[in-house]
Amino acid sequence: RPTRVAGDIRHEKITKVAGTGDCVLALNDKGEVFGWGNNEYRQLTETEDMQQLCSPIHVACTQSLGRIVDIAAGGSFCAALNEDGGVFVWGFGLLGLGPNVEKSAKPLEIPRTLFGENLFMSNSRVTGLGSGLYHLAALTSLGQLYTWGHNKGGCLGHGHLNDQFFPLKVNIGAHTIKVAAGVDHTVALCKPFT
Repeated sequence: RPTRVAGDIRHEKITKVAGTGDCVLALNDKGEVFGWGNNEYRQLTETEDMQQLCSPIHVACTQSLGRIVDIAAGGSFCAALNEDGGVFVWGFGLLGLGPNVEKSAKPLEIPRTLFGENLFMSNSRVTGLGSGLYHLAALTSLGQLYTWGHNKGGCLGHGHLNDQFFPLKVNIGAHTIKVAAGVDHTVALCKPFT
């Protein structure tokens, strides 16, 4: 039977929840992040004796990131998008920061150039996130889709089965509007380029 979630979100206006694996994130209307569930890789709090959180707490490590506008939670990692278009990842997995960074208790920003933002494309910025169990996806303001992580069954959409350590653009041939992901798949809602 459904039960109302209490904890630190009891009096908050929650605008989004995200969870694909062992932990759940919630985002309120003020851009603050809350979480509960597995904390094995310090996704939710740096307190070492708290492996499992049964009720939501404020995820303090996200406070310095600015106003958060989107969230994603995978098997052992979390991601947040701030209002300036910065994508931050933490936890354990192929986080998008290369083969040498697979674990972080603090949010680390993925370089914006990996999502196509540069001097000539300054209007390109990340606008949304999605997460599977072991992979992540990001949408940009130009309708481009980027994916990275474990490529189980080709779920990243790059035409091969290799894992991807950095965000890589998916050649869909259409304008991506939304993205969702599951254990080993990614789904994109698209419209034709005009």
